Amino acid sequence: MKIICDKNTLNEAIQTVSRAVAVKSNLASIEGILFVAENGTLTLTGYDFEMGIKTTFECDVEMEGDIVLSANLLGNIVRKSTDDRISIECDDRMNCKIRSGMTEYNIKGIDSTDYPDFPTPAQDNSIKIENRLFCEMVDYVIYAVSQDEKRPAHTGVLVKLENRKLTMVALDGYRLAVCEREVDFEGNFSMIVPAKAMNEVRKIVGDTDGKLTIFANRRYIIFNAKEFIVLSRLLEGEFLDYNKAIPKNFSIKATAKTREFINVIDRVSLIITERLKNPVKLNINDNFISVKCATEIGAVYDEVDAEIEGGELEIGFNNKYLLDALKASKKEELVFNFTGSLSPCVIRPKDSDDFTYLVLPVRFKND
Repeated sequence: MKIICDKNTLNEAIQTVSRAVAVKSNLASIEGILFVAENGTLTLTGYDFEMGIKTTFECDVEMEGDIVLSANLLGNIVRKSTDDRISIECDDRMNCKIRSGMTEYNIKGIDSTDYPDFPTPAQDNSIKIENRLFCEMVDYVIYAVSQDEKRPAHTGVLVKLENRKLTMVALDGYRLAVCEREVDFEGNFSMIVPAKAMNEVRKIVGDTDGKLTIFANRRYIIFNAKEFIVLSRLLEGEFLDYNKAIPKNFSIKATAKTREFINVIDRVSLIITERLKNPVKLNINDNFISVKCATEIGAVYDEVDAEIEGGELEIGFNNKYLLDALKASKKEELVFNFTGSLSPCVIRPKDSDDFTYLVLPVRFKND
């Protein structure tokens, strides 16, 4: 194989596909990137058996061929190169010569036959979604994904299409985030996509124009994102019936400006540390919400103006769980719905149904 590539194009491709490369494995080949040069193009693939990322772009192919090269080493070589063009030449013994300007590296590659086959599942379900809509929905829910590997289904995002409505759901046992959108495509499916794959696709498409094509079957999901293909194995297991978890009736509603509430929680959180994780205490009053917290560091009081319906209430929350929802909402005003001091709080935008966020309260020691 002998190729000459534009440095910036190659660097972007390596950095992206490297996110699907195994960090440490008994199989050395999946710690590398598969290079395939043919028909005037170069295809790079990273695949760790759970997720794969592939991209193809034009380059000068003087000799077709394929090889696996260390993702970490090659990424550093290309990134630190000072020349705009990089040549890679490999022989039949996997000896690889990389040149950039006056710099020349001689490294050892791995035979491509040792690289696992990239799955090409049957494309049973296919939809196209606007890039911006996909990113918006992911942003509304991804922070609520569980980190507990004991319940693998909850380490992913439930993606469901039914009656021309697309729904994404994430939860971790303490909070639940739901985003629903009316869409203009037909179909019915329900799958659990690993959070890592959702995040990678979010990074690739960004807030750009265009559409993302999604294919799925029983085991895999494939995203055609710009010039990249992202494949992920789907998660198995039982996902919580989230509709039953969300209360339908509320006795108290508080409407507050999102930015002001974020600032208040941020200030109160200054005395909360990893070691001192005391909850913040919210007091729902006549026309404001007071926010208090006390730890070994000290005590703090602050308040935010609010429109209150239904009476008064004292309730405690994990400060991070509140902040995550507030910051992800991107809405000017939010409505906080309560049924009691030991019942979940349901947060929604004031003038839309863009998302629903449920967070469980924290009991105080005297409860």
